[in-house]
Amino acid sequence: MDTIFEVGDLSFYLDGKQVFQNLSLRLPRGETYVVVGRSGSGKSVLLQLGSGLLSPTGGKVEIYGVNLATAAKETIQALRVKIGFVFQEAALISNMSIFDNIALPLRYHRGLKEPEVKDRVSEKMALFGVERQCDRLLPAQLSLGMRKRAALARALILDPELLFLDEPAVGLGAEADRLVFKVLKRYQEQTKASLLMVTSDWLSALPLADRIGLLEKGKIIAEGSSAEMRERLEKGEYPGFLSA
Repeated sequence: MDTIFEVGDLSFYLDGKQVFQNLSLRLPRGETYVVVGRSGSGKSVLLQLGSGLLSPTGGKVEIYGVNLATAAKETIQALRVKIGFVFQEAALISNMSIFDNIALPLRYHRGLKEPEVKDRVSEKMALFGVERQCDRLLPAQLSLGMRKRAALARALILDPELLFLDEPAVGLGAEADRLVFKVLKRYQEQTKASLLMVTSDWLSALPLADRIGLLEKGKIIAEGSSAEMRERLEKGEYPGFLSA
């Protein structure tokens, strides 16, 4: 199976503190790998390293076999067109309307005419239940849940082959939570996209995960299929993660 994303012997220091030590994981095409870790374990940092927003202290981060630490800037830019990213706090541009936030990747990377941009944005907004009256509102005028939905719509606007998801359902509520995972699962099945998700709640990951890895003290201490890890966690093999 093709490997889309791979981290090998990764080490990383932030403000003099070691975040990762010899961390390794592999994400094949069409798979969802969920990294579960407690607050402060480095989950968000892992996604920033994975997308090239941060550089590792040691080891490698590869997308399609391209080492992000040594690749040319143009190569990394070309790879980012294939990546969708949902940050934990949505990370929408504060002085730009919701519509323009979602449309930004299309306008920047595709050069489409505005009627086509409008159609694509409307389609993605409807997919995640972003209300049309939000079109011209600024992010600060929306709830966290609606901002997160808009961020999900923006992440899928270019139909990416690789998705990085940082607590995608936090702040949405149970019904919207189910909707988001249903949409992401359907998108993955239709496109064979690969998803790397980080969360502190392994139970929430079950509907989407193919494999689950437990992150502790800078390493993946255990990993396995969704069913296997559920059984091991419920047996109490990793008690620290039951209330993660």
